[in-house]
Amino acid sequence: MEITAHSHTGEAMFTMLTDGSKVEIRAIAAQDASMLQAFVRRLSARSRHFRFFSAVVELPMALLERLVNQDHRRGLALVALSEQQGNPFIIAEARCVLDEAERTAEFAVAVADEFQRRGLGIELLKTLVTYASKKGVRRLFGEILADNQPMVALARRGGFQIQTNDLDRRTVIASIVPPGSDAASE
Repeated sequence: MEITAHSHTGEAMFTMLTDGSKVEIRAIAAQDASMLQAFVRRLSARSRHFRFFSAVVELPMALLERLVNQDHRRGLALVALSEQQGNPFIIAEARCVLDEAERTAEFAVAVADEFQRRGLGIELLKTLVTYASKKGVRRLFGEILADNQPMVALARRGGFQIQTNDLDRRTVIASIVPPGSDAASE
């Protein structure tokens, strides 16, 4: 599966999870605000803590608006959707934010508890790596709470190196040099 930088124009991709369920993956849009808020509310307290590093129950309006109004020149923000009784709902959110001056990008991924361990997280992570590679990113990284072992394992499966974070011992840094970047050939 590949999500292009042009996905914000409405293009959607579909992928099959390991359990056979079909999931739509597309760029996030402003009209997704209520669905994204519902997604965050449905996450377990543990999953919300792992994604936002705090005990949020729902997103503050300013953060919600920032997350759904992604500047497509500064990164990629994706949602994965499933349907229940004909109504779509968000089951995952993934993004990477570009720092063009440093030629780096920071990523974040969250998957609904009931959709974890079905291959969606690794699919989203690979999509972010491909996007970063096409954008000339020399280093894609994410800060992960050290006790978030499922995300640490997912990053390792995706080819990321895990290092302790000297600035915050509660976290580790997962990083990768995207294939095809000029840093990959050094």
